[in-house]
Amino acid sequence: MTKVSNKKVISRLAFRELRSNRRMNIVVILSIVLTCVLFTALTSIGGSLINGTQQETMRQVGGDRMAGLKCVLPEDYEKVCGDSATRDVVYRVIVGNAVNDAFKNFSVEINYAGDEDAAKASFCNPTTGKLPENYDEIAVSTLVLDALELPHELGTTIPIKLNVDGEVSEHEFKLCGYWQGEKVAMAQECWVSKVFADKFAPTPTERFNSQEYPSYAGYWQVDFNYANSWNIEGKTDALISRLYGNSENAPDVGINWAYTTSNADSGMVVGGIVMILVIFAAGYLIIYNIFYINISANIRSYGLLKTIGTTSKQIRRMVRVQAAVYCVIGIPFGLIIGILSGKILFKAIMVTMNIYSAASYAISVKLLVMICLASAVFTFLTVMISCRKPCKIAGSVSPIEALRYNETNIHAKKRDKKTRTISPLSVARNNMLRSRKKTIVVVLSLTLSMVLVNTLFTVLRGVDMDKYVSAQIVGDFIIMHDKVSALNYDDQHALITPVQLEYLNTIDGVRQVSPIYFRRGKLAFHEEPLERLNTLCDKYADTDEHGSLTNAKDNNSIPTDIYGITDDLLNVLEPTDGKIDQTKWQSGKYAIVNTYYLGAEDEKGEPLYSVGDTLTLSSMKDMDEDTTKDFEVMALCEMPYAISTQSYYLFGGQVIIPESAYFEMTDNRNAMSVMMNAEENCFDDVDKQIRYMTDRSDSQVIVKSKQTYLEEFSDFTKMIKLVGGTLSGILALIGILNFVNAVVTGIISRKRELAMMNAVGMTGSQLKKMLMWEGIHYAVLTAVCSVIIGFLLDHVVVKNITGDLFFFTYHFTFMPILICVPILLLLSAVIPSVAYQTICRDSVVNRLREN
Repeated sequence: MTKVSNKKVISRLAFRELRSNRRMNIVVILSIVLTCVLFTALTSIGGSLINGTQQETMRQVGGDRMAGLKCVLPEDYEKVCGDSATRDVVYRVIVGNAVNDAFKNFSVEINYAGDEDAAKASFCNPTTGKLPENYDEIAVSTLVLDALELPHELGTTIPIKLNVDGEVSEHEFKLCGYWQGEKVAMAQECWVSKVFADKFAPTPTERFNSQEYPSYAGYWQVDFNYANSWNIEGKTDALISRLYGNSENAPDVGINWAYTTSNADSGMVVGGIVMILVIFAAGYLIIYNIFYINISANIRSYGLLKTIGTTSKQIRRMVRVQAAVYCVIGIPFGLIIGILSGKILFKAIMVTMNIYSAASYAISVKLLVMICLASAVFTFLTVMISCRKPCKIAGSVSPIEALRYNETNIHAKKRDKKTRTISPLSVARNNMLRSRKKTIVVVLSLTLSMVLVNTLFTVLRGVDMDKYVSAQIVGDFIIMHDKVSALNYDDQHALITPVQLEYLNTIDGVRQVSPIYFRRGKLAFHEEPLERLNTLCDKYADTDEHGSLTNAKDNNSIPTDIYGITDDLLNVLEPTDGKIDQTKWQSGKYAIVNTYYLGAEDEKGEPLYSVGDTLTLSSMKDMDEDTTKDFEVMALCEMPYAISTQSYYLFGGQVIIPESAYFEMTDNRNAMSVMMNAEENCFDDVDKQIRYMTDRSDSQVIVKSKQTYLEEFSDFTKMIKLVGGTLSGILALIGILNFVNAVVTGIISRKRELAMMNAVGMTGSQLKKMLMWEGIHYAVLTAVCSVIIGFLLDHVVVKNITGDLFFFTYHFTFMPILICVPILLLLSAVIPSVAYQTICRDSVVNRLREN
């Protein structure tokens, strides 16, 4: 057979077909644009958040390396450099920390950076100036300069009060370099020269783990990368095994929190994947349905082409050329609008989430190109895949069947003849049943849009303000230590003096002042609690890497936090076992206890005490004497996080006792924190008077207010509403477009059929009612499917994603669906009527003549 080069002819036919049906072209292109916008906006916002969160976490941790060895010697650095699995190895040497009064609001570390790469890895490489080389040079962040009220100028004299393992000395340095400080960082770095580090922090001669009294000065912190970020913890364990075997000299390791691919919660991953698939499926169904209707409406013209010799392959090529043209026009517009809308939305997110480090969240050019390519490829593949089935139908039928094609597969069956009442409703129902596939696709695409709106509403409704705020703060105000002023663990948690307490009690507008006292101690075990302790230690012996269980079993005791509280704080405690009796509590003979092992399988822990047991509590009263006292366990309860030390032992306890009993066990009358409540309408005045005390330069305490957390919560919910509402709005718009297109195209493609109904006696009013009933069927089926799929999706996705969020309370609701259904019913009534009026502009005879 002679091969004819007819590609140009087929392409010309495809373009002529496009020009002859411009209204449909607009609908198809608009659907592609909106779907591409959805994908692009979603991926750009998601990419910004993921990239930004990772960068922010790195800056908070203080490094961009995947893992590191803590407190090691120079030979350990050489070992790590020599291992084939490690990359980008850097080190820094610990010198000490700065304890200037100006640094009350943040920690300042004094270290030596091994080289410029080490400084860059810590996000602390000077952008102005250089790293120190001479003895009296120093490089600091702008936050340090601002705290010292010094200009950002090289050569400025920097006074530093240096604490090296408890020994404090004062120095003056010349500023040789500085960089923009990171507010999110756990500590601000100050780089000194190697000469200075060698003098004040010489390299130790013994390993860190072998010290009886740990000191940190002079030890190296070695950080490094791997080839990829998958299973960092496993790779690090293997590295330690290669370098040290089972040696006791193996150093402690650290895994960078920012790399979470190997520790992602399975439920959250599954929920996230399902949500992404649902969003993508919604876009796919929308484009598929529009193309299916569009191509089905043009199948008769393809049949005419087959009568003059056009092959099935050539018809498929025509359709693919048309689809490619739609993509070439629609995808670029979709990418541009998607990227712009993503940027606009993300700027709003940054404002609502108080994100100021825009550089962390900026999308790199490489990532932007990948997002555009992914969105373009996905949209293009969706369009091309959606063409396959209609193309197959048009190409496989004979010319006569193509001319008769009406989207319906007729299966002749013998049936008993029965007289039935014919009405617009019954005809509409039969029309829906004869084109089941079209009905399913339209209903499913509408359903997914509605389900996503309902899921968003469920998430917003479940965000519990009371839970969020109560987890962060108890009462209206919390006055507490600033965490960086003291050099001693106990002193750090007991900085509010009796004089300050007296001042707080004299503030006008205050209705409650409740101090919380803290001291370290230990719990001694006897009888049944001792048996439970031994059972627990034996059960988790394999997890005892740090020896906490062994020490507890050998000493029959565990370290504990002792809290002394006033009677009016009992109402904030929520016992898991037992009840709080005010009268018994005031006797001073009862205690509330909580014991925990962080390696336990049960998140609720395995309590070592029961209500009614006797516990023996010890506390250091002064430097030479331990005070021991027995208490009866009144209840089991964890100290609320907001008024605790906010730190935990690996294996330890918390004991809450009355204020009077606490004073019998310690001479320290300083409080760890103070919970305060203001009278109604006095919040602002009380806040000002408290800050008068805490904002003084010599103050070592800070204040946190309930209003601050309420504002944070409000910003958080605004962000969810903004992003989720916009994405849901895009989906809803595409869904409405799909519904309108399905109804209108269906009416136009059935122009001859409707004309025949007119000819046999069906009135225009009856036809309108029939078409309206078809639309109502779509709306009702969509509502039913939305309820079923929405319920399942919320249970699979929302519960898994939000299960670990302490501030979320799951409440399923059908409210958005109930709101959307009347809108669909209204569209079902209006759109068919308008579309029918449009086709009625031609006479019945002219419509019957159309082929």
